[in-house]
Amino acid sequence: MQGFYRKRLGDILVSAGLVTEEQLDWALEEQRQSYRRLGEILIEAGWVTEDDIAEARALQLDIAHIQLGDYPIDPQVIKSVPESIARAYKLVPVSASADKVAVALTNPLDVEAVDAVQRVTRKRVESLLASESRINATLDKVYGTLGGADIMASLQEAVSDTDITVPVREEEQQDVDEARRQSGQAPVVRTVNLMLQEAVKRRASDIHIEPRQNNVEVRYRIDGALHHIRNMPKALQAPIISRIKVMADLDIAERRIPQDGRVSIKVANRLIDLRVSTLPIQYGERVVLRILDKSSQHYDLDQLGFTPDDKSAFENLISKPYGIILVTGPTGSGKTTTLYTTLMTLKSPDVNIMTCEDPIEYELEGVNQSAVNVKAGLTFASQLRAILRQDPDIVLVGEIRDTETADIAFRAAMTGHLVLSTLHCNDAASAMTRLVDMGVEPFLIGSSVIGVVAQRLVRIICPRCKSPYDAMIEELAEFGLADMDGSVELHRGEGCNNCDGTGYQGRVGVFEVMTVTEEMRRIILAKPSSDQIEQLGISAGMKTMKQNSADKLLKGITTTAEVSKRIYVGDEVD
Repeated sequence: MQGFYRKRLGDILVSAGLVTEEQLDWALEEQRQSYRRLGEILIEAGWVTEDDIAEARALQLDIAHIQLGDYPIDPQVIKSVPESIARAYKLVPVSASADKVAVALTNPLDVEAVDAVQRVTRKRVESLLASESRINATLDKVYGTLGGADIMASLQEAVSDTDITVPVREEEQQDVDEARRQSGQAPVVRTVNLMLQEAVKRRASDIHIEPRQNNVEVRYRIDGALHHIRNMPKALQAPIISRIKVMADLDIAERRIPQDGRVSIKVANRLIDLRVSTLPIQYGERVVLRILDKSSQHYDLDQLGFTPDDKSAFENLISKPYGIILVTGPTGSGKTTTLYTTLMTLKSPDVNIMTCEDPIEYELEGVNQSAVNVKAGLTFASQLRAILRQDPDIVLVGEIRDTETADIAFRAAMTGHLVLSTLHCNDAASAMTRLVDMGVEPFLIGSSVIGVVAQRLVRIICPRCKSPYDAMIEELAEFGLADMDGSVELHRGEGCNNCDGTGYQGRVGVFEVMTVTEEMRRIILAKPSSDQIEQLGISAGMKTMKQNSADKLLKGITTTAEVSKRIYVGDEVD
């Protein structure tokens, strides 16, 4: 290790066989022209990883390297360094003894950072080197977890400050001024703010606040699965829900009917939209907050989960000048993301893209978005009629819900517009029979629909605790893989700090892309079954969601348990 001490970073990478001399020469020339760091250039080129660079720098400086995420950290050690210092200097305390604390830093030579830790811990600091991305992820993880303790402390303070000493029954009419006063108390405000910060740090898509008989349960939906987070005192039910209603500009005096609202907030310098929904239930008002993180949206077809063949088929569909493309699947299957990604792919200065949504989930730059307002008499059908008078090239209809909307959308496709929309049905083939059931004429379906995409979302195995295993024959048979030669290696997550012990982190789409062929158009006139249409789709090269799932299993992206939970994997059409 000592021999590497005075070597240049590039020489260490070459000696380790991570880059070639030619690649290093190219990167050094790029560095001279761009004044960027060598490691950044090599990572961007795809020749090394951030961990490779961190390990090489550790050798260069003769400092120990640590891969955060794989290393268990005692919460008491974390508490020894305030979050403000840890984030300011990009460091994580990882272990401690009576007189020493080991700290992972992105820059172990930062004397100011070391001094700051020594001041608050009153211990000697041992510097370790870790990659910046791992430090940031660990900071979000460990201090996000401690946020739960902060919330509980804030809850206790709020309970002691509030005048409510017994559960408030729904039928009891609490004074509106008193409810507003309680919702504005500092501990209540702080509790709600901490809850939102914690949910965003943990990548939650929804917060569920659910009144029970003796307490209030809080659950977060993370990667599509609900997780119990904590129970709050019943006494705080009314002030916390009132606080949320005040934020969303809802009527805090009205507890008998559902309400919906929206609010934009800033959490950790990220702009967050909250969609708030309230519903009266047995023990009070149930509240769900949908978290829409604008900064996390990256609209790229390559990131959705299409196989190369499916992506090619989908790109061929969206390149058509007119016709209808339907995206199907249940609520929460990622249909909106697929449609928004499609619009951003098609966006161009010479194309007029217009949308009709309920509601507008994310603002798309360069796209003319409009929202349905049923209370004002603005339905999908009436809005769509107005949009067609605005000279559009591409029209997004949030959902085809009724015959009137379907009829207008189909006639728009027949008159030279590319129409994108969603439909609630189980698979691509079922879309045709669903439209017939809605009362759409078969000749309109056959002449207008050019393709259908069905999709689901499955959780991705956590990369930190991913481990291989030999699949059982029953698992393989379920996905049509039983005839593969030899043992088949699948993967699963063991559970770690990085994924909250779930074994999963993030989600990816599972698709089937059906292009409507001439043979399909002819048979649609005879109102065929979905099985008949699916058989024609498979004959034309369509890969079903079951086949797409099998591909992701073999690539180690997800697990058989996750696919079985999210997707019906029964027998294929013969």
